[in-house]
Amino acid sequence: MRGPRGREMKPWMKMVLRFLAIFTVVVVVMTVAWPMIAPTYTRWITGAARAGFHWVEAPNVSVLEVRTDELWVYRIVGPAQITPFTYFDRYTFFAIVPLIALFLATPGLGWMKRLARLCISLGILFLVHAGYIVVSVRLAYAAIGLTSVGPFVARTLDGWQTVVRVLWDAAPLALWAAFTARVWSRHLRTYRGNAEAEGKAHRTGTVGWGTEASKGWES
Repeated sequence: MRGPRGREMKPWMKMVLRFLAIFTVVVVVMTVAWPMIAPTYTRWITGAARAGFHWVEAPNVSVLEVRTDELWVYRIVGPAQITPFTYFDRYTFFAIVPLIALFLATPGLGWMKRLARLCISLGILFLVHAGYIVVSVRLAYAAIGLTSVGPFVARTLDGWQTVVRVLWDAAPLALWAAFTARVWSRHLRTYRGNAEAEGKAHRTGTVGWGTEASKGWES
C-alpha cells in the first residue's frame, strides 16, 4: 500500500487503517442487526436487574417489564397499584456493539485469545448494564425524595450520579483497553525497534526496511 505521493506506507499506518476499516464495517453491520438483537438482550438484562432490585430493596417497590426492546420500570405506590417511573430504550445497551468491533479489529491477537477476552468482557459489561439499571433508578428515587438516604449521600448525590454515568459510558473502552494493552504495547515496541534499526542503517549507508509486527491479522 502506498501513500498519496506514491511512497510506501509505514507498517504502523497500514495497521491503523486496517483497524479502522474492520471496526467501521463491524459497527455498521451490527447497527443494522441491532433491532433484532436488542429484544433478547433486553430480556436478559431485565432478569438480572430484577434480581438486583430484590437484593437491594426492602420492601421491593420496583417492577420491571419488557416491552419488545424497551425496559420499563414501575414503582409500587399502593396495594395493587403501580405507576410508570422511567424506561430504557433499545440503544441503552448499544455499547456492546463498539466493544465487539474493537476486539474484532484489534491486530496481532489470535482468534482463541480474541474470543476468550471478548466473552469475558461481554460478561463484565452485562453485569455493568444490569448494575447501572439498579443504581441509576435507586439514585433517581433518592434525588426526588422517594427513598431516604444518609446525609453524606444526600450532599453528594449529583456527584454519585455523574460517577455512575461516566463509568457506564467508559466501560466498553476500559474493558477493551485492559484486555488488549499488552498487544498494543508489543506493537509499539516492535515498530519502535524497526524505526531505530532503519535509522541506524541509513546512518551507516545501508538500506533497512524493518519488519511488520504481525503478518496478517493473527500472531
